[in-house]
Amino acid sequence: MTARTSARRGELSGLLRLRGVRERDSRIGLATALGEEREAAARLADLEQVLATLPTPESWDAAAFQGRQHTLELIRIAMGTARAELETARHVSAAARDRWSSDRSRLKAVESLIERRAAAARAERLRRENRELDEVAEQLWRRRTPAPAIDGGTP
Repeated sequence: MTARTSARRGELSGLLRLRGVRERDSRIGLATALGEEREAAARLADLEQVLATLPTPESWDAAAFQGRQHTLELIRIAMGTARAELETARHVSAAARDRWSSDRSRLKAVESLIERRAAAARAERLRRENRELDEVAEQLWRRRTPAPAIDGGTP
């Protein structure tokens, strides 16, 4: 192995480590973003459940009506906020998914490059071994085969 090959292998192993760390970090980020999206969806579902199960007041006097309207307004505001948070969480999840996908493809590209280089090195090593074996076989054949007699000029 030459110094140049060793340096390339070191560069690629460093790049592989870097890409692996980035892919792992983006996968963790994606998991976090998906968790936050699930939590936002659960908060919205809880508010929808509260709205659906809101009891009707016993009496319909002005104070009860006003209290119910105020409660409905608070739930509506909370649902608007929850919908906005869910939409933001979806955007963050989509961005995290894109980032992870990009990092994963870059990692796979480096892994593929390393595999191709290793296959090329194996093929070169095999060619070199075959060449050496051919040379050894040729030398053995020459030793076993008598050399043709060269006539020294006698008639």
